[in-house]
Amino acid sequence: MSSAQLEALEQKEAMEKDPLRQKLGSPIRAGGRILNFEICDSDTAVLALGSHQAKVADLKARECRRNAAKHGGPTTSAAVMSGSYTIGGSRIALSGAWDKQIKVWAVNDPQRTLAMLVGHTDFVKCLVAHPTLPIVYSGSADKTVMIWKLPESPDDLNNSSDNPVEIAPFKIIKGLHTGQIYTLCLDPSAETLYSSGSDASIRAWDALTGNPVASQSTVDEDDGYWLIPRGQHKTNIFDIKTTDNSLWTASADKTAIGWDVETRRADLILEHKTTVNCVLPIPQVGVVVTGTNGGVIYLWNTSGAGDTPEIIREIHAHTDDVTCLKMDGRVFYSSGLDETLRVWDIKDIVGYKGGIEYVPEELAHFKRQSASGNADRSENGNKSSDINFEQTKHSSALTEEEERELAELMSDLDDL
Repeated sequence: MSSAQLEALEQKEAMEKDPLRQKLGSPIRAGGRILNFEICDSDTAVLALGSHQAKVADLKARECRRNAAKHGGPTTSAAVMSGSYTIGGSRIALSGAWDKQIKVWAVNDPQRTLAMLVGHTDFVKCLVAHPTLPIVYSGSADKTVMIWKLPESPDDLNNSSDNPVEIAPFKIIKGLHTGQIYTLCLDPSAETLYSSGSDASIRAWDALTGNPVASQSTVDEDDGYWLIPRGQHKTNIFDIKTTDNSLWTASADKTAIGWDVETRRADLILEHKTTVNCVLPIPQVGVVVTGTNGGVIYLWNTSGAGDTPEIIREIHAHTDDVTCLKMDGRVFYSSGLDETLRVWDIKDIVGYKGGIEYVPEELAHFKRQSASGNADRSENGNKSSDINFEQTKHSSALTEEEERELAELMSDLDDL
């Protein structure tokens, strides 16, 4: 092991022992690396774990239930069907994995597979469920997007035999993407499905038919269909999120980009120092959240017309890469390779006045202990690690203009 690798390992071990990071965001410990998750309701979430299983997290008890859906490889993706599509009073979830399988199961009985979606020839990378219809979308390392129609009645999944129902894809979309599909997202109307991945292009499909959306403008690189070609993003796109009039992407090229859906031009570019794995726009308050390699979550103020976006808050909680961000009412959740799912109140974070780094008052004493410990190590001649929250100095005092912007954001948050 090289000296750099040894130092990185020591830093990670120190972060894991940091009492502040152990408390921030009220972590649920999953017992496996969380690669993806989906919120089921205010009480539960479905976690896709690198430990070859999908678990159900109890968001109130802050723990994972014991039973799990088992896969033959890392579980990369999770989805939950609409609240009206239930079986025996239970929501229905799906999980996809490196074993090329997509399993359908009841949230209250994850060990029993109700159905198998059969068709992908390589790792399943992402899943999305339609918000009102029994339709599921999947993306794979086999460079295809598949659309699946579940039975109109969920009771038809309740097969009394031990053999789950096998369902073939309704539509296979292939030939336009030239690389693995890492991410899928429906627009707010659920009429358009967006896809992207290792070819760094973004494409749009009719969510019901799977046909490519026709181009409404002349763009040199398009092929008659709606397309944002590789170029602005240089490499892998890991996440897509949509709002009413914009589309956001997160990439390994260290940027998150906000796109105008009509013009397909980049409106805002958020530049980072490392890979951006996930993005979460919250347009009601003019904020965009990004999750990065190394575990830092950033909140960007994007509400100023024509202004350069700026970081208004940093959250140093996860001790490994942030993998997924999802909104649920006035809170958002984050997951990481540190095996935790954490919850954040957006109003508390935006309204925080203690500086750019978010540390709620009830945990401030842990930060002081951490800072004191880092100072002691520096006096002993040790190198300062990246868990020293004071290494980048930010004034906690807000300017008059910043106070006004904060007041406006807080007013908007009351409507969430």
